[in-house]
Amino acid sequence: MSDLFTFGEALAVFISSDTDSVITAKKFERVTAGAEANVAVAISRLGLKSRFFTKVGNDEIGQTILNDIAGEGVDVKDCTTANSFSGSMVRNPGTTNKVEVTYLRKGSAASLISAVDIKPEFITGSRWVHTTGITCAISESAANAVQTAQQIARDKNVLQSFDLNLRRKIWSESAAAKKLFPLAQNLDLLIGGEDEYQVVFNESDPEKALQIANDRGCNIAVMTKGDQPLRFSINGEVKVLLPPKVKAVDPVGSGDAFTGGTIAALLAGKSALDALTQGSYCGARVASKFGDWTGIPTGKNGIMNDQIKAEMNSL
Repeated sequence: MSDLFTFGEALAVFISSDTDSVITAKKFERVTAGAEANVAVAISRLGLKSRFFTKVGNDEIGQTILNDIAGEGVDVKDCTTANSFSGSMVRNPGTTNKVEVTYLRKGSAASLISAVDIKPEFITGSRWVHTTGITCAISESAANAVQTAQQIARDKNVLQSFDLNLRRKIWSESAAAKKLFPLAQNLDLLIGGEDEYQVVFNESDPEKALQIANDRGCNIAVMTKGDQPLRFSINGEVKVLLPPKVKAVDPVGSGDAFTGGTIAALLAGKSALDALTQGSYCGARVASKFGDWTGIPTGKNGIMNDQIKAEMNSL
């Protein structure tokens, strides 16, 4: 039995390491990332069992991606290969300049994910299912897989979350809203940035957007805004949480760490406030380190180590 099942595209990420610009850089550091893989790693680091599915190409990059994720204790035995290439990303670290991303993923192996790949036992054998809008963006068949996973989870009463994760470099806001709106309902946890809520729910007022999410059956609706105070709403009651303040070294991946930390704490039986607090610690710690996984805290049974929490409190 896994604590979490998630699926999507894992990427080989090449980050400029000698300058904060891909254009001027001569050296790059390779890491593995991808929203769903990041969440799976966070769950594993926090002492729970996570299961991840993707498709990679018949290439060395694909094998490296799977090796990296498996090396973090994530179960990747269900992953398959496809007659295409493994997705990649090139970016700068974003320490002094805005993060700029170049993708190589259209037509990738992971874009071939379809509903038939999502075996019911992947979901019934897990306590929680996590999906994101990124998987919906990479292909129509992958979007159908998300819809299928959500429906199976509802039918089998498996807890589930959905991260809006709007990626404007992959699709337009109008296309995203059309596809994501039907999926952003009847969830245990909905996560998205303030701008993403506005696009998907066509509502510029943050509290009204959160109310819409609650009215659509999202038990906990969370609205993030980088390192700014985050809002969350349960049954129409909106509250604010202040995340820890850290010096951002590499902000990419911090949102996924937040999601993983929150889900882990909910699985551990913590209240929504306590879970979101842990999520905010996880997100802040990742932002303070280089790479999507470097700063993800360790823990036991879904709860981060007290030593790391004390370290964050001292900043």
